[in-house]
Amino acid sequence: MKKKILIICLLMACVSGVWARSHTDGDTVAIVRPDMEAIREAVQDTNSPYYYPRLIGRYLDRDTTLTTDDYLHLYLGYSFQDDYDPYRVSSYETSLDTLYRRCDYSEEECRALIRYAEQVLADNPFDMRRMTLLAYVHNLLGHQSEVVFWQTRIHYLLDAILSTGDGRTPQTAWYIIEPVHAYDLLNTLGVVAESYEFRPPCYDYIQVYDLIGNARGFYFNVSRILEEYNKKFSE
Repeated sequence: MKKKILIICLLMACVSGVWARSHTDGDTVAIVRPDMEAIREAVQDTNSPYYYPRLIGRYLDRDTTLTTDDYLHLYLGYSFQDDYDPYRVSSYETSLDTLYRRCDYSEEECRALIRYAEQVLADNPFDMRRMTLLAYVHNLLGHQSEVVFWQTRIHYLLDAILSTGDGRTPQTAWYIIEPVHAYDLLNTLGVVAESYEFRPPCYDYIQVYDLIGNARGFYFNVSRILEEYNKKFSE
């Protein structure tokens, strides 16, 4: 239990400023409803700065000059790649979860957790839960530069999602490319998901309660998830 609390705290620490910036008058995250067709064209255009093979290469090479706009094209643009699968389960998940359930880890087990988590991310480069696990395990090993790296990466990915809307209406829904990302975002905002409802044509509505019991709900645009699902499982 302490381990899970620490993981949540690490994730909260890396994004606590994101929500504040996006909902205050200070250093704000610009909110613009994304033009998905324009993003599709940009990530497929070899002359574009967002051409996906180059952009994902920079991401995987840990390029620290990537901007929030770069991350927006990385995140949403991934849904236009041939290997996109919003329901993908890595073959390494079982090994990772089995080891993770232990209460304490030796240094060798920590390194195994890192190896498995990195292999999961090789299959799904935007798995924020595995990034959070990496931050946690590297913290156990005293690798503070790695902790900061993974916290910062999650921070930028959540910034990208937050830049797509405010989640308060269908017209301003947050765009996500995996169902689990809705819950990842809500967890960082300090709210507890209570119920889920699909609202046509392409919105997930999740009712939540904050830490003092106030109820509200948020909309997530899942259009790309639905399009991919219908393409692969329409029969």
